[in-house]
Amino acid sequence: MQEIPPKAYHRHIHHDANDRSVLPQSEKDVDFFEKQIVCIHHLLISKGYLPSLDSIRRAAEEIDGLFDRQQFSADIPNFLKGRLPEYGERRVLAVEEVFCEMGFITRAELQQTPDEIAEETGSSNDLTTNHYSPHIDEETYLIPQYNLGDLVQVMPHTKPGHIRVPAYLLGKIGKIVNFQGLFLNPEDVAHLKSTVVRLPLYLVEFEMAEVWGDSPSGKLRQRSAQTSLQDKVRAEIYEPWLLPA
Repeated sequence: MQEIPPKAYHRHIHHDANDRSVLPQSEKDVDFFEKQIVCIHHLLISKGYLPSLDSIRRAAEEIDGLFDRQQFSADIPNFLKGRLPEYGERRVLAVEEVFCEMGFITRAELQQTPDEIAEETGSSNDLTTNHYSPHIDEETYLIPQYNLGDLVQVMPHTKPGHIRVPAYLLGKIGKIVNFQGLFLNPEDVAHLKSTVVRLPLYLVEFEMAEVWGDSPSGKLRQRSAQTSLQDKVRAEIYEPWLLPA
């Protein structure tokens, strides 16, 4: 199974601290097919084909990037070519992409009609041999670098590919309030890396003023949301994204 390099069309969501656009308040009903696609995610994990949802998340971000650049493949349905796909639609496309990357199915097979599929005498792909099982480097990141109470700064810049740190916390200073444990690096798992490490994961606490700043827009946010300066923001962040403050 080939590793998936970060792609130029990978879409990172831009964070604008001064954005005052109104968030939608209406609830959207979840379609049955959206529930089915979530079940497929968890079925893949339970059967050992994927260690986590990270590869699906990465592929979904790339789907948005392709649509932004109008670079979707020719087999995209016409009704999707004029807009970004919605959540469930994006997940279906992402699962298709990951299935192709892992060798479960080919793009040509995705184009087959039901009659053509029925004529197949057997599948050439053995799912039991295509599951993703990376080698785990047990010698790296054995000892966490930070302790409870340490002040840390989140790396101030992003990087190509799938990342697992909130964009609005880049460059912010917070305090370690808990050590969550060691987990497989989700950014490497997302790209199907052949060797991955277990990373220390911390719960980091940030002051509201640190997150939103003292600008007029930041104060407006706090007043409009009826928040208190005593409120905190907590996020789970992996060690490579943290620097000593």
